[in-house]
Amino acid sequence: MTRRRRGRRWRWWPPRGRRGGACSAAAGSGPGPARWWTVFGADDAGAVRAAAGRAGARLDGDEVHDPVGGGFRLRTGVAATAPGPGRLCWYEYMTSDPVAADRFHGEALGLRATVPPGAPDDSYALLASDGPPVAGRLATPPPLDTLLPTGWMVYFAVPDPDDVAERARRLGGRLLVPPRDVVTGRVCALADPAGAVFTVIRPAGTGG
Repeated sequence: MTRRRRGRRWRWWPPRGRRGGACSAAAGSGPGPARWWTVFGADDAGAVRAAAGRAGARLDGDEVHDPVGGGFRLRTGVAATAPGPGRLCWYEYMTSDPVAADRFHGEALGLRATVPPGAPDDSYALLASDGPPVAGRLATPPPLDTLLPTGWMVYFAVPDPDDVAERARRLGGRLLVPPRDVVTGRVCALADPAGAVFTVIRPAGTGG
């Protein structure tokens, strides 16, 4: 699986040699709640679906609903997202059961959870295969566990999260987590008028 993160390329090799594709996201549509889906691409989507099923997922078309409460879409021919303002830049799995989440993503996608060096605890982990980290996993503490849904959170790179938060509010969105500084940059979590949740970030070292 190949995509770009902050100008860097990485490759993801699924378990048992099943070569991956790109990672992207898509706005949800249809009868279910509004949401952003993280979309994993794979050359052999059937093999990845089978691994996810063995790990306890419920499969519904191209949707993979994991046993922890989140889910993703799995497709072939997914194009990598180029980096830039207003574009996807990171993916993070939010959960109150990090042990179960790490186990599923390891068995289904071959992604190992590793706590960053110097971290005070294991509430945050980076997910990687044989190369650099490709995503994160956050054990959501109160009150985030009641504000943010379980599952994959998509991050969009923006130059000014505070400005985005204000404009989103004026346009009918909701501010779930006010702008704040974290190790990776300045972030805030929002929901659009339909209820789909996402995060915007000004990555650390990019000004502001």
